[in-house]
Amino acid sequence: MAISKERQQQHQREARALLEGFWPDVFRFSQPRPLKLGIFAELVADAERRGLPFDAMILKAAIKAYVCRYTYQRAMCTITERIGLDGQPDGEVSPEQQAYSRRQIRRIDAKAKEKARKRATEAENAAKSPGSQSGA
Repeated sequence: MAISKERQQQHQREARALLEGFWPDVFRFSQPRPLKLGIFAELVADAERRGLPFDAMILKAAIKAYVCRYTYQRAMCTITERIGLDGQPDGEVSPEQQAYSRRQIRRIDAKAKEKARKRATEAENAAKSPGSQSGA
């Protein structure tokens, strides 16, 4: 079952606060940059080293919230340099990874169009429904 839009937005806010709060040189939700491959393991190790109260599951959910966003996928298509946990360049985005991000963007766009179509259909049906009942 899909989570509510409100819950999804809350999850995004929590992920943003966590990642930008503790690793501001790496995570910028408003201007994301491609992350270094393997950064998750470094993130978990850094959290443990610093004694932060986040387990791997919480960090994994936050990373997922960061990379599954439209703006991150756009960055993967346009920025070839990846960034490491220290905020410095560390690796490159391959052409195959860029192609995958373009497919993800098309999927996100298609999903948004489908939602808009469903909302329009529901609004149209709701507008018709009261009118047909008043004529009875």
